[in-house]
Amino acid sequence: MWDKKTTLFIKLSPKYKGHVCGLCGNYDGSANNDLTTRSNAVVVNPLVFGNSWKDESSCPSAQNITSPCTTNPYRQSWAQKQCSIIQSDVFSACHSSVDPVPYYDACVFDSCACDSGGDCECFCTAVAAYAESCNQAGVCVRWRTPNIC
Repeated sequence: MWDKKTTLFIKLSPKYKGHVCGLCGNYDGSANNDLTTRSNAVVVNPLVFGNSWKDESSCPSAQNITSPCTTNPYRQSWAQKQCSIIQSDVFSACHSSVDPVPYYDACVFDSCACDSGGDCECFCTAVAAYAESCNQAGVCVRWRTPNIC
């Protein structure tokens, strides 16, 4: 499912668990081996991982990942403040089920990158991703308010 903006959900039948590979992982329930290259090597570097899945060898390899908070330093404090909702009491019921740290980090990264009128869209999408993971873990969090998303 694609919202034609910022969110794409891929849902596979359970019969495919552990039988797929690629940029979305292998669907075995473990995030520890999701960065598996086309040659079946588990790596920690996202550049090595992403470059291994290029479809055309003529495509140039990505050389580095620049933090958008470094590129747009004036966005960083806003992003950190907004994204702190993920680590706040609002989501406390979920913290023991779904680690908030990677979602907070992704939220800050994405929110720093949105600098052309999409502030709320990028921030809200990032928080919604954590809320969806909480929901998948059986914890429903009502986090949207008239002032937030």
